[in-house]
Amino acid sequence: MVSRLFSTILLSLSVTFAAAQGTLLYQQDAGADLPIYRGRLMTEYRTLFNGTPYWDNGGFQSGTVAYAGKTYYDVLLNVDAARQALYVHYGNSYLPWDLGRQQVEWFTFRGHKFVNLRDFGYPDAPEGFLETMYEGKECVYRQILKVYLESVDHNRYYRIGYEDPDFNESLLGFYEHREYYWYKDADGNLQKFRSRKFLLKKHPAQRKALKRQIKQAKWDTLPMDKYCTEVMLFIENSGL
Repeated sequence: MVSRLFSTILLSLSVTFAAAQGTLLYQQDAGADLPIYRGRLMTEYRTLFNGTPYWDNGGFQSGTVAYAGKTYYDVLLNVDAARQALYVHYGNSYLPWDLGRQQVEWFTFRGHKFVNLRDFGYPDAPEGFLETMYEGKECVYRQILKVYLESVDHNRYYRIGYEDPDFNESLLGFYEHREYYWYKDADGNLQKFRSRKFLLKKHPAQRKALKRQIKQAKWDTLPMDKYCTEVMLFIENSGL
């Protein structure tokens, strides 16, 4: 009994020492960019489900991140849309780290800019990261959430909201895609909206010109995110 206990303690100490050594090597390897690789390890998803809790299925990609008052370039990032977390990966030899949302002001991912308004001056903003659709005196943002649900009648697209190439009919759990839009006026006031008519109502003096342009350019056939971008760019470029 004593021998077994001693062996268990020895094994535990060995694992702890190995982890400490790994962390030390990791920190030495990270070099000048060390601060961004501190924090807690990413909590892995261990259950089986359809869909993905991440922004998409593409995995980590190089981007830029403003973290703890410093900007880092060419960092491997991934966005967790379920936890509203940002993960950083130094290389295949190491586990990803959770940066801690409160320290992340903005970042770029797959050519898109994301901002953390809630923790940087806008307490009425939703928690998490918002994708920038348009940024100027007025701003439009898209919020994407992945929500875990269980159902016997969901299919490949209808309930989930996006395609999953590895869809498994036998699984009950899935991550549903939910999408919301936010408008920030020149005074910094935030409003949540879902209708395409919202931006027209916000610019009553230009409403006729906007409606005419939307019809001519067939913007009403565009996805909501692209529609918002085109409308705001038209307002800016036309000087309305």
